[in-house]
Amino acid sequence: MDKELTNRIFTSLLLLPILIYCVQLSGYYLVVFLVFIYFLCFYEIIKNIKDLLFNIISNAILILALYSFYSLRGDTNYSLLTIYWILAATFLSDVGGYIIGKTFKGKKLTRISPKKTYSGSVGSFIFSILSLPLISSVQKYFYDEDLLNFYQLKYLFLAFSISFVCQFGDLYISFWKRKIKIKNTSNILPGHGGVLDRIDGLIFVLIFCLIIKNIGLI
Repeated sequence: MDKELTNRIFTSLLLLPILIYCVQLSGYYLVVFLVFIYFLCFYEIIKNIKDLLFNIISNAILILALYSFYSLRGDTNYSLLTIYWILAATFLSDVGGYIIGKTFKGKKLTRISPKKTYSGSVGSFIFSILSLPLISSVQKYFYDEDLLNFYQLKYLFLAFSISFVCQFGDLYISFWKRKIKIKNTSNILPGHGGVLDRIDGLIFVLIFCLIIKNIGLI
């Protein structure tokens, strides 16, 4: 196991319980967590980008994403299970892209991010589907009722869509990092780089999921 992957796993294992704790309790705890994430991301944006208009647009997208997170969490078991599924699908999409891409390599997906390959992209889609049986098992174990039927065809489509949006977000952040010639937005998170490096895909996934929630798809 290489050092980068070891650091990624260690950082994820350290942060995951904090995330689950804040999501589970919601309310004040989640607000404080999201505000903390915002200021870390805000620091990374103004540290690397000096263009005022770009900073304003980036902050608007970030605020909308964090608002989407809070809104999607809601205050019901249904909304709690939904946000866990969204997070799981996004996380697994990242993991699948990293593991399959590293294992099989192959043709590069785009010049924007040299490490991204077609095999990694396929791995992202496949792993995102694993979120369906995973959260379905969580639901069966922790809840007495079936709040969500993750084996409906629409959830398969949505898992693919989440992975697509996640990959788009990753490429978007990679594009402007390449444009300003930096590898990571900061070195706050060992193995990941900056907070924006870790949540790049999730930012756009959250906005996307709030939209589909408002039109009644989730």
